[in-house]
Amino acid sequence: MKSVFQKIAMLVCAVALTACGAAANTEKPVVLDPNTQVKELTITDTVIGTGTAAAAGDTLLVTYTGWLYDASKPGNKGVQFDASPAGSGFTFPLGIGRVILGWDRGLVGMQVGGTRTLAIPYDLGYGKAGSPPKIPGYAGLLFEIKLVSVTKK
Repeated sequence: MKSVFQKIAMLVCAVALTACGAAANTEKPVVLDPNTQVKELTITDTVIGTGTAAAAGDTLLVTYTGWLYDASKPGNKGVQFDASPAGSGFTFPLGIGRVILGWDRGLVGMQVGGTRTLAIPYDLGYGKAGSPPKIPGYAGLLFEIKLVSVTKK
């Protein structure tokens, strides 16, 4: 014969398992707006630079503007969420994970003096979680980036 303790433990386990199953079944599927999605990293050179080419490990100085990708807007430029400070730029090492993966991949080979547009899918940007409050989860991104200088590794 089972003890009262064993019966209570079995009941608690059954309730917990039922609750877990119920919680898993109540999650709503994510519905993505097709206008905000980028299928793959797209690299477009709008101005070809003539200076030093960027490579992984180099330190880059860039100026940039970032928008949420929106295919229903001119140039796919949705809401602007960021830009480099006026009169200065942003410095970072390329290819070591200090910036989003779309930048680490999309700026390799760019030459100083050039301007490049990157359309970045969410998985190479801020992912499923986004970067609230300005960047929602699953957001495609669009950046215009000018390469100001490269310091070789």
